[in-house]
Order: sequence, then structure tokens, then C-alpha cells
Amino acid sequence: MVLYKIYSQEHRIRYLAHPCSTAVVFQAFFLLLTFLSPLFTSYFTSGFYYKELTYTEQPQISFLGQYNIIIDSLSSFIFSSSDARLNNYFISNYYPTVLTIDIPRDVNSDGITDQQTITMDVTLPGTISDQIVNVWLIFQYTLNQYPLVNMQTLGLISLKAPSSLSTNSTVIIYGELCFQQQQPILSYINVSALEGPIIDYGTNNIVPSFDDILSDYRSRNYSTIFNEQYVQWISSSSSSSSTLLKIKVIVNNSPQLIRYVPSFWKEFRWAWIQYVTALLPFYYVANKVKEFVFSNGLVRAVVKKSP
Repeated sequence: MVLYKIYSQEHRIRYLAHPCSTAVVFQAFFLLLTFLSPLFTSYFTSGFYYKELTYTEQPQISFLGQYNIIIDSLSSFIFSSSDARLNNYFISNYYPTVLTIDIPRDVNSDGITDQQTITMDVTLPGTISDQIVNVWLIFQYTLNQYPLVNMQTLGLISLKAPSSLSTNSTVIIYGELCFQQQQPILSYINVSALEGPIIDYGTNNIVPSFDDILSDYRSRNYSTIFNEQYVQWISSSSSSSSTLLKIKVIVNNSPQLIRYVPSFWKEFRWAWIQYVTALLPFYYVANKVKEFVFSNGLVRAVVKKSP
């Protein structure tokens, strides 16, 4: 009968057994238990691999010169846009706007814009007291570190004009364009291939409603939101027959916290360290148990001692 070595103790005592013996079954069971226990322990304690990670990156944000201004109330509707197609569509409610974009500021000289100022002078038919002012600003938003993000995003500003506004008025808005995500970004997918333009006219050049545009935009997995940090209204009188509204938007850009799914090799580098760390105590305990079982003859095996 052929016997095989299934366990050795201190390299002097060897235990031999037949392949179909209880000693082999016991050794195989403990072998699986030793190497699978740290795997299951790490997995169920959420320490073996990361489903998602976070990192901080300052995005590259550039204003595309595209905007929509909607001033709405129960009795009037005023519209102005950089899109000639929208201006023609709302021609009866259109009022011209002069756009001015200041030179972006790079405070720390890292090649990324930290602040940009956008000014829009809107000519109005009269005062806009107690009316809602909606400003749509379209930006190009780029992330380059782990996930690849390069897409058009929307900064929506919604304000209510004070009731005490005079003929000419200025509103100064300080805010930040913040990244919003409904799911973590896959580190190996370019998001620019997933998200399209803010306003999609389709194949028939049909102008969609603003509610549909906002609904489609907010349903995106990745978008931006304009967080207003400070708003100031300034009113001044003028002898001019027309009313002028100056909208000055200061867009700040600071580092953002981004959620992403790590790549396989990044997970592997972390997983094997966790596995080996968890394996050591299981390996030690399993060896002590097997030493006790074989030395006390709890399973049938042939003992051979080396001189």
C-alpha cells in the first residue's frame, strides 16, 4: 500500500497515510479552512477590496461664453441668450445682452483657473422688482487625475429681485461650481463619451422646454451645481429711458472630493496585503491544531521519526 507524507512536525517526525484515509480528509479540510478563512473574513468585514475610493482634485473649469437669462413673473417673461436659435424662438420676449469675460485668475500659478468673472449687461423694458431671475451658465468641466472627465456642465443661478429695486440695478454673485455624481466614476472610462451637450435640439432642430432640459440634466450620473456663497443687490437711479440690469458672477474653483471605482491592479495591491495579514494568525492556529491532532493520534497515520 502506497503511503504519502501528509504532515511533518519539526522536520523530524513525519506522518504518512493512504490517499483515502481520514488523515488526508482532515488535512485537506484544514488546508481549505486555513486559506479560505482570511479571504472570507476580509470580504465580509469590507476590508479585502474597495468598491469605491475618493480623492481630491481641483478641476479645470472654463466658461464657454454660452448663457441663458430668464426673468419670469406672473405678468411678464423676459429672455436673453447667447444662442441665436433660442433668441429667434423667443423673439417677442427677447432683450439684448452684452457679455464681458474678465481674464481668469490663477492665484497659485499651477495652470488651473482659481476664479473667473462673468459680467452680463441686460437691457430691460422696466423694473424687475419681485421677479425671479434665472441665469444659466455653461462651462467645460475637466478632471484628469484618476477618472477622465471632460464634459459640458451647467451652473444655474436663481434669484428673486428685491421689491425696492430702482431703474438700474446690479447684482453681484459669488459662488462655486461643485461636482455632483450619482455613482462613482469608473477610472477607465472617459465621461465625455457619456454626457452630451446641455441643450440637445435633436435631429429635427426642435427647441426643448426648459423644464425638460433641467430634468434631463439632473438625471445625469455626473453634473455640476452652482453653490451661491454671497449675493449683493445694488440699486441706482438713471435718467436713461431704458432699464439696465448688470449681472456679475464670480465663479470660484477649489479642490473637489471625487468618488471613483479603482482599477483592478490598484485593488490587487491592496487586497494581497490584507489577505497575507489576515492569513498569518489563521495559519498559526491551524498548525497548532494539526500538531495536536496528529501527535495524539486522533486520526490514523503512520509515524516515522528521523534520527
